Amino acid sequence: MEQEPIGDPRILFEDERLVATWKPNRMLVHRTKLDYYERQNLRRWLADRLDQKVDPIHRLDKPTSGIVLFAKDVDALNHVKTQFLDHTVQKEYIALVRGYTEAQGEVEKPLQKEGSDEAKEAFTAYETLYHVEVPIEVSRYPQSRYSLVNVKPRTGRFHQIRLHFSHLRHPILGDSKHGDRKHNHMFRDQLNLAPLFLHAHSLSFQHPNGSAMKIHAPVPSHFLEIQRTWDWQKGAGVTHD
Repeated sequence: MEQEPIGDPRILFEDERLVATWKPNRMLVHRTKLDYYERQNLRRWLADRLDQKVDPIHRLDKPTSGIVLFAKDVDALNHVKTQFLDHTVQKEYIALVRGYTEAQGEVEKPLQKEGSDEAKEAFTAYETLYHVEVPIEVSRYPQSRYSLVNVKPRTGRFHQIRLHFSHLRHPILGDSKHGDRKHNHMFRDQLNLAPLFLHAHSLSFQHPNGSAMKIHAPVPSHFLEIQRTWDWQKGAGVTHD
């Protein structure tokens, strides 16, 4: 069954060459062969809103929320896409993961797409913003621990952040494919929170005119909900507009 996006898309930045958008959880960036009959996608929403053709410069997984850049012309598309291919774009994500993470860490583990035999290098760095322990029993443990982390992937492989945190044994909450099923069920059944807790909140790159750009995307409501509900330790909390 098709699930509706959580929240509405919106424009974060626009000029004559580029558009930066806020993508909700559960919305496709563009139509794919696997989701050909799905009614909604961000590219179509934006083209209808602007009444012109736009092309996505990069993409986010369907369950992931956050910043997606679109180009209004081919030169702008190629200029910024090259930066993604060269790994010069600085990307930052917020993620909620199971367990207590180290203050900071790195994962360098090659990844391959499903159906491919070739593994490509993949590098992810993170820093812990804060931890929380809550009196909710999951499995055999009477209490549950979680960490909110700021993630900086250097590369952009398929499901990279989700796979790397699963490799660390700190899976991201709400990840139905690579996550912890018992903790996901607890969030859904006791907290009424089912989305993936992964959000692309910052993107720095060079504009086609040569200027430095930094786009920020406010976190979605489910992140704010857990921030208000639990007594987090260490750090100042998630920033948002």
